[in-house]
Amino acid sequence: MKVDKKDLGKSQVELTIEVPLEEFDEHLKKAAIRLGQKSTIPGFRPGKAPYDMIKTKVGEMSIYQEATEDIINHSFFQAITQENLITIGQPDIKIEKLAPGNPIVYIATVMLLPKVVLGNWQEKTVKATEIKVSQEDIDKTLKELKRMRAKEVLVDRKAAMADKIVMDFEVSMNKVVLEGGVSYKHPLVLGEGRMVPGFEEKLVGTKAGDELEFDLTFPENYYQKSLAKKEAHFKIKVLEVFERTLPELNDELAKDFGFENKAALEKQISDNILKDKQNKEQQKIEAEVMENLVKTATIDEIPEKLIHNEVHKMIGELRYDLESQGLEMPKYLESIKKTEDDLHHDFAKPAIQRIQATLALKTLAADEKITVIEEDIDAEIKIQEAQANPENSKIDFKDPRYRQYLSNVLLNQKVLKFMTDKVVK
Repeated sequence: MKVDKKDLGKSQVELTIEVPLEEFDEHLKKAAIRLGQKSTIPGFRPGKAPYDMIKTKVGEMSIYQEATEDIINHSFFQAITQENLITIGQPDIKIEKLAPGNPIVYIATVMLLPKVVLGNWQEKTVKATEIKVSQEDIDKTLKELKRMRAKEVLVDRKAAMADKIVMDFEVSMNKVVLEGGVSYKHPLVLGEGRMVPGFEEKLVGTKAGDELEFDLTFPENYYQKSLAKKEAHFKIKVLEVFERTLPELNDELAKDFGFENKAALEKQISDNILKDKQNKEQQKIEAEVMENLVKTATIDEIPEKLIHNEVHKMIGELRYDLESQGLEMPKYLESIKKTEDDLHHDFAKPAIQRIQATLALKTLAADEKITVIEEDIDAEIKIQEAQANPENSKIDFKDPRYRQYLSNVLLNQKVLKFMTDKVVK
């Protein structure tokens, strides 16, 4: 087999592969048998006729076409092994010559795994922050729990702070109602700061049946960037006013949430807050360590196709997240005034960063001989199967693709632990 290699740059190579007849003769015979099983040849059971009779029946070119995929798969693997290439993804194949009695010639354009040379990432230490749970942290959660158990009584009076009102409202800008800017029978507790600054204050002193209009400016840090620092017009109709009474924080309230007493409730809250803070601190440390690993490494230029594939994956993840919240991609794009092409552009840089991080992690795993064995995957699957999680019921734990996904996740976890053990002080 003859292989001519041409470097295309950006970690891409073009291979012109010529496979001589004697090297794919067996593939032709197997292809003929498959075609013979689909054809009726007098005197022979399906697939049992001689090669020459099948060739006469279906045509030699049909046999070559049937065998082409097997020939390419076999010879391509031989070619990249011969050239000592580590490829990623599927090759783009273009057949140059396919004719009976002649060598098969095709061009395979492949992406190479970009070369990674790790730097002295372990020289930079990372300082871990001491994690503490304050009484203020616990009190915030207790306040939220009390709010959830508040008693509400409909009253015929003007609304005051801490009351709940039910209202219809409409938000417009330049006399055009905003997307999602209309809500009916909308509940709001005055003083909780859940609306645009100044909104709740406007409703203090109103009562059922009141209608009012006013203008407010969205804050600079508003989550919808397209509305930040812009003035909008609000139309409100107050429907009901409720006086809310918060319960006492005592053993009875704790029992209402399934705990033996107030102390047990506070202990669980403290444990949950501690775990949450520890997880966030660990994520911060891992992000810092990963950033340093990539920063100190020398990584070849990433192929455009690989970037495109990663961007496509990221958009798919965004779509899944939106749908899990009951949102649709077209409406989300409309709300942020962007197109899917804009997302492709916006995600290009983060995609490169994700690819670089993945490559650096894989290189470190190979250098340090960090691996995941089947027993690791089995143990993780056993943990997931034991968890009462509705999402787990949708997973086919025997699917090889899911096992491969878990293998990648566990490998990353092992490598990150190896790194943090080295540099965290």
